[in-house]
Amino acid sequence: MIELRDISKIYRMGDDEVRALDRVSMVVGQGEFVGITGPSGSGKSTMMHIIGCLDIADSGIYRLDGQSIEDYSENELATIRNMKIGFVFQSFNLIARMTIEENVELPLIYQGVPARDRKERVENALERVGLADRRKHTPNSISGGQQQRAAISRAIVTDPTLLLADEPTGNLDSKTGESIMELFRELNASGKTIVLITHDDLVASRTSRTIRLMDGGIEGTK
Repeated sequence: MIELRDISKIYRMGDDEVRALDRVSMVVGQGEFVGITGPSGSGKSTMMHIIGCLDIADSGIYRLDGQSIEDYSENELATIRNMKIGFVFQSFNLIARMTIEENVELPLIYQGVPARDRKERVENALERVGLADRRKHTPNSISGGQQQRAAISRAIVTDPTLLLADEPTGNLDSKTGESIMELFRELNASGKTIVLITHDDLVASRTSRTIRLMDGGIEGTK
């Protein structure tokens, strides 16, 4: 599903050159649950941005579902992000003035899904993460763990082929973080492909396969 071949990303700061990714190659198959880990500055964030079509590599090839990303325009990349990828972030990124139900519905509105279909899909997505009884609450009135579940519900409501999670347990205590990881495992068992970015080796160990980055390259896998 995901194929990276000799991917490099270089940032220039004055006369200095930082190779955030240096000829990285990896493959993630359909239905895998892969963790990408490493210390700060190892290239994790850059990897996430490239996999999520938020940025383009300076060199190398990235294929998503067999299609080379480099061939797409920015508008086409935006469509891919909206249709194929569900994003889950450390800070939840929920809109405070909207209810949980309305937050989850937003991606469907962007896709132009009719209102009658949106209602059913939102209900199903909220039930899947155990938040059906919190649908009318606003983000600030529920716990951090519930906010992350809402964010996951929003990510899966469009039925994406890929879930991309960036430090999804970073703002949560260990018990709540483990419940979120269990939810990811359940989603993976149902067929979702998941790539999870984390600096936490314990969180990474909860995935099916771990890729460790160091100084912009792959240090190892397990």
